[in-house]
Amino acid sequence: MQKKLRRLFLITELIFMVMVGAFYFLAGEQLVYKSTKSPIEMQDADSVSYELVNGRVISQDFVCEMDRIEQITLVFTKFYREVKGTVSIELREGERLLFKQSLDVNEIPEQQRLFLRIVTPIRNQRGRTLTLRVYADSFEGSAAAVMMNQADPDSQILVGSKVVKGTLCFSVNGSDEIWLGRYYWYVAAALVTAMAFFLYASYKSYVNGRYNHLVRGILAVYKYSFLISQLVLRDFKSKYKRSILGVFWSFLNPLMTMTVQFLVFSTFFTNDTQNYPVYLLSGVVCFSFFSECTTMCLSSISANARLITKVYIPKYIFPLSRSISSSINLAISLVPLLLACLVLGVPIRPQALLFFYFLACLIVFALGIGMFLSALMVFFRDIQFLWTVLTQIWMYATPIFYPAEIIPEKFKFIVRLNPLYHFIGNARTCLISGISPEPSAYLYCFLFAMLSLVIGSYTFKKTQDRFALYL
Repeated sequence: MQKKLRRLFLITELIFMVMVGAFYFLAGEQLVYKSTKSPIEMQDADSVSYELVNGRVISQDFVCEMDRIEQITLVFTKFYREVKGTVSIELREGERLLFKQSLDVNEIPEQQRLFLRIVTPIRNQRGRTLTLRVYADSFEGSAAAVMMNQADPDSQILVGSKVVKGTLCFSVNGSDEIWLGRYYWYVAAALVTAMAFFLYASYKSYVNGRYNHLVRGILAVYKYSFLISQLVLRDFKSKYKRSILGVFWSFLNPLMTMTVQFLVFSTFFTNDTQNYPVYLLSGVVCFSFFSECTTMCLSSISANARLITKVYIPKYIFPLSRSISSSINLAISLVPLLLACLVLGVPIRPQALLFFYFLACLIVFALGIGMFLSALMVFFRDIQFLWTVLTQIWMYATPIFYPAEIIPEKFKFIVRLNPLYHFIGNARTCLISGISPEPSAYLYCFLFAMLSLVIGSYTFKKTQDRFALYL
């Protein structure tokens, strides 16, 4: 057994090294920059600045508070009339031109936000005073104007050389540098070393006869692997017993649920959500797994009362086998999700591999919840009915069929406390957008998963000796 354990730990360390190295390339720019928390926010329009006639320049100074400037947004009005000419928008630092874009005045939306994406982001401007300049070659009566706000008496704009109290309706967005991107390989080396030390210490404790929790768990799974496989097989047989389609229901269930919800909610959210069918199906697949896994684990102890009271078996084997069964169903459900991506033209980029990290965190989180519920179920049988209600509430509290952007700002802090919001949202970012979330997202999901597993396993361990008295 020592040789097998040594080989297992060596393979684990090699896989961990490969994953740490691959993450650097898959995370891409999101490992180096994150959306700034201090953008220049747009003020509500309450008035109109001067017409942008030929020879008139409207400008405003502001202090840059971000590491990279990526987008400038303004609001114009054309006074609901026919206009002519070309409008130019510049961003300068003193006399140095940083960005310029010109466009036909007819391409500007009426009193709606005009987004100017900066193809090559502007760097190294934090703390510097920049100037936004807007001008045109139009003539009076056929010119546009920039909307403004005069509520702040301390702000001012320049119209030529004339000072006007107020601020233009504009915003500047960008990103800030993440220290992890700069020092990633140092952090990676530290993590790989820490993992190697932990595995080596676990192996030495086994050789010396002092088992830690990791070694005990590995030995138990190895010893009872046949029992686990039989329990998983039994779950499949009982689930699809006398079913004509059998396992094919694992394909149909998410598709049918997605179809119904798509028909109901597509009118409201299709235009606001990128690739809404895939967005919806990915949420349905993830939440269906969570609901199925926790519900199956809930009765894993009480349903095996005869076996538990007659033969000694590590009791955590039962919720573990249920979570493995649900994970296999999850893997099957990913097939229609992949087909939906291919049919609907969602590009499958290498960053989609990061999708599986958040699925793994979701599986661990569901296992922890399942162990906690299975222990409670032995003493409080009403928990099965309460959990059904809580699962429904949890589903509607998670952005599955609706976009998270529609949640009012004052309630978003509550949504961020929802672990499923992070698991599903970040998984969608990898799959649909083809980019990596910010590094903090990986940490949050890992902590949610570990916290659930620690609480669930601790509760299970503390109560398992009394199970036989209540079964």
